[in-house]
Amino acid sequence: MSLDKITVKKAKQFIPLKENYGNTDLEHARYFTLTPSEKGDGWETVTYYTDKKYGLYADKGDGDQWVYVLSNPTQPGLLKIGYTKKLPEERAKQISSATGVALPYKVEWAYQCFNGEMVEREVHHKLKAQRVNSSKEFFQISLEEAKETINLIGSKFK
Repeated sequence: MSLDKITVKKAKQFIPLKENYGNTDLEHARYFTLTPSEKGDGWETVTYYTDKKYGLYADKGDGDQWVYVLSNPTQPGLLKIGYTKKLPEERAKQISSATGVALPYKVEWAYQCFNGEMVEREVHHKLKAQRVNSSKEFFQISLEEAKETINLIGSKFK
C-alpha cells in the first residue's frame, strides 16, 4: 500500500497512527504529513495517519453494538472485555449458560457504539500487558481502568 501525503488541515480528520491502538506498525498507515521540525535547518517531522476518521459515526445516533465488561465471582480480579450486537445482559446470560461456568457473569459496564469489533480489538491491543491469556478476553485490571480505556478508544469514533 502506498502512502499519500496530505495537508495538516486534512490530517485533523484522521486518527494518527500512534493512536491506532489496534496496531501502530507503519504498514497500517495510509497518509502522512510533513511539518517543520524543532531541529531546524531544513529538517521535517513526518507524522503518519490511519484511514480511520474521527467522529465517523457522529451524526448516526448512539450505536447498535456494545463493548461490555463482565465479572464473575469465581474469577476475582479478572474482567472479561468483549463486544456484542445483542444487549450486554443477553450476552452475559449466553456466556453464563456454558457447562464450565459455575456462577453467572455480571455486566459491570457497557459502552454503546457502532463498530464494537474494532473498538474491542483496539482495547485488547492497548491492554495486552494486562491480558492473562492471549487467546482469551480476560484482563487483570480494575473496572475503572477498563472503562477509561474503552472510553478513550471509543470516543475517537463518536
